Amino acid sequence: MAAAVSWYGPLIDLSAAASHVGGFVQLLAAVRRVLPHQEQNAATGRTYQRTIVEVGDDSRSSFCVSVWSSKQSSGIIAGDVLLMQNIKIVEFRSGLEGRASQISAVQVLFNSEDLTNPEGIVELITSCKVGDATKSKLRRVAEWTLGTKRALGVSHQQLQVISKNWKEAKEKESSDLLCISELFSQRKLCYMKVYACISKMVLVSSPTSHLGHLSVIDKHSLKEHNEIVRDFITAGCKLCGSPLYHKNLHGKNSSAIDCPNNPKYLHVPGQIYKPFMIYVDDQSGQVPLLVRNKAAEILFANIIADDVSECYKSHMLETSESGNLSAPGTIIDGVGSKEITKRRKTEQKPNFYQIWLVMIKCLLNQGSNSPFCFQILVNPEKNVEDGRFELVSLTMPIP
Repeated sequence: MAAAVSWYGPLIDLSAAASHVGGFVQLLAAVRRVLPHQEQNAATGRTYQRTIVEVGDDSRSSFCVSVWSSKQSSGIIAGDVLLMQNIKIVEFRSGLEGRASQISAVQVLFNSEDLTNPEGIVELITSCKVGDATKSKLRRVAEWTLGTKRALGVSHQQLQVISKNWKEAKEKESSDLLCISELFSQRKLCYMKVYACISKMVLVSSPTSHLGHLSVIDKHSLKEHNEIVRDFITAGCKLCGSPLYHKNLHGKNSSAIDCPNNPKYLHVPGQIYKPFMIYVDDQSGQVPLLVRNKAAEILFANIIADDVSECYKSHMLETSESGNLSAPGTIIDGVGSKEITKRRKTEQKPNFYQIWLVMIKCLLNQGSNSPFCFQILVNPEKNVEDGRFELVSLTMPIP
């Protein structure tokens, strides 16, 4: 049995963290994900390890706490309910986080398996050896966790697992299958699944505002988009999917300074798919789904934006050279011959640009496709046009 730890601060909701900056508090929350151990260099030059735990409660769905790596912290998994004692609230860059110190302690009140049986929760709370105020908070967190168990039950690693194609032999995890009209009635953060067809894609072709000029792509207008690669692909962070060098109405860079998916808060630059919307519908209605880079890769059969961009550039170079060679008296200089040689070396690779165009055409061929099974993150705190429904993954059901 762990020794008692003196409390240096009140037990608070996560939403009240801003009122306790610089002070110690007690946190009782459910684990959403545990980020891998990160080695950091101290001012003395020594190396030490910490674990970043993302937690949530009924007042705030996401808050990061940095704890010392230990045998106890290494056993924490998504879905556990923790009592984190003597955590210091600090400002870090543009946000807040909790940090453990030498007087801190972490206690697992419920493990993820305890929350699989809602009927036994009351008995577990009653038998828990904590004070009445802590029990009251524990009850609220347990009820919130049960309501969002799909969100809390999927670890960070599981979300990054991508199948080689859309087909799956069986469902990895049971989940409610809803019709689209039922999505709007969800009042808590959760993951839901629907069977639906894609009717159109909507791109924000103007970077000045999220409500700028909208470019609609469906099976009738696909041929009109001559610069579809530029509409879909841009420079951005491969981890969080945020476009870099994004400017606002005043021409200033409005890109996120920190990457929320990197413990070191650093972006990993590369070519990514811009965030866009797909409209899906079934017999009950239609809903727009926000698609970010990782989900877009799954949507396009794991064709990444880097491959599409590279093949597109080769295609445009080949088209340009063909036009130049057809002109009378054209002579290929040394630079041109080097580009041709480089392109010939990559000719054995698949033309991901052409394959990607075929994929978009097939996805928009609504009348000929069977419904996809879409896994959707529902966040009722957002508006529909701002990503209330976000695509996480999709599969093609096997007949």
